[in-house]
Amino acid sequence: MHLSSPHNTSDKGVNSLHYSKKELTVLFSWLLWGDFAFVFFENVFGKLLPLFLKELQVSNFMIGMLSGSTVGLVNVFFLPNISQWSDSFRGRWGRRIPFLFWATPLTALSVILVGYAPETGSWIHLHFVLPFFPKITVENIIVGQLCLWVLAFNFFNMILVNSFNWLVCDVVPPYIIARFLSWFRVIGTASTCLFMWYIFPYILTYRKEVCLGVGVFYTIAFWLMCLKVKEGEYPPVLSKGDNSGFLKSFGMYFKECLKEPIHRNFFIANTMMSAATGSAGAFILLFSKETLNLSMDDLGKAFAYGAVGSTILFFIVGWICDKISPLLVSIFGVVAYAATMLGAYFWIHGKTAWIVYSVLGTVPSVAWVIGSVTAGMRIFPREKYGQFSAGLNVFGCGGLIFFNFLSGKFMDLSESNYRLIFLWSFLFFVLAAFYLWKVYRDSLSLEV
Repeated sequence: MHLSSPHNTSDKGVNSLHYSKKELTVLFSWLLWGDFAFVFFENVFGKLLPLFLKELQVSNFMIGMLSGSTVGLVNVFFLPNISQWSDSFRGRWGRRIPFLFWATPLTALSVILVGYAPETGSWIHLHFVLPFFPKITVENIIVGQLCLWVLAFNFFNMILVNSFNWLVCDVVPPYIIARFLSWFRVIGTASTCLFMWYIFPYILTYRKEVCLGVGVFYTIAFWLMCLKVKEGEYPPVLSKGDNSGFLKSFGMYFKECLKEPIHRNFFIANTMMSAATGSAGAFILLFSKETLNLSMDDLGKAFAYGAVGSTILFFIVGWICDKISPLLVSIFGVVAYAATMLGAYFWIHGKTAWIVYSVLGTVPSVAWVIGSVTAGMRIFPREKYGQFSAGLNVFGCGGLIFFNFLSGKFMDLSESNYRLIFLWSFLFFVLAAFYLWKVYRDSLSLEV
């Protein structure tokens, strides 16, 4: 790795970093290893939580709140300041890796505590609650614990997810970023495939063992990546900004993020995508298990087939994004998403149709993920990439607070008619496509 002036603007380097082919391969290997461990770990929480809550006979409203709204709350209230803090942080390890290093074990601990919630809840109820508050049931304690640990997970995982994305933008050269993101997704897909095939069928039966084992593996694997990936030098921070108050700081944050129409419409489109996917994901999973009566093994295999089917697509889409507009790829993905949801509402009635849906659904998913992330890295100012990237999550997760509330209520009012969630997603995909088209129109002058 070769270092040059921190003010270097060559498209061959990132900040002060330049790489030989061998050094670039080493960098990619460690980042991809970190992504493999991260995706494997995150699958545990994302797939376990809705099924675990349903097993505990929690309402659909509560499932929607814990699966999505808590994510929105921590992102809206904490991410703006954390993103600006990271952008201006100058430490011995860089401005991203210190956040990753310290958040990793705390995130893993949160998942382990979720896995052990019934056991610890029963112990707390027996020794500390029952003697003094006999009317409080053990179920109340277990669910209360879950709320606490889910909130902790979402807070620390918020730091991890965003800092990891910011690190990639800081250390990977811009001219190959889409192709690198394709490799990122391929490795993530392989990780998901292994998880769904070998771990998912047993995630409820061996809940404690899965959470503990994956949590320990993730901590060790991610720490290794943090020690091996090196950030470059950054320009000095010229101004610490206005520290006159929490609300004023929030106001300045949103004013900067929303000043340009292209940024504003991109945020709206991403918010609509959060409503279409984030607030529907838990209920689509429940549709497959409760409405179609698919076994855990069937679900794991279907998800794995979809993951395998997306692998080749990642390479193709990454190459297309580097050669043409990633925004056009994003628009295609969103429109295809809408068509898939509409088809799913009418035609999924059994195991075979669900597998077909799982495989075909990878096409819009790959196009959206690679296209939108690449577009954001090109649209947003690099010196404040953390702030603007965090803006996507703040707006998207802020929307999740509201839309998860609505989707949960919608499912309760429909008496758990989970098929209707496909129409819910279709509506928001259409809205997202409209705002993405506006972004593309404004981007023509910027050659994004």
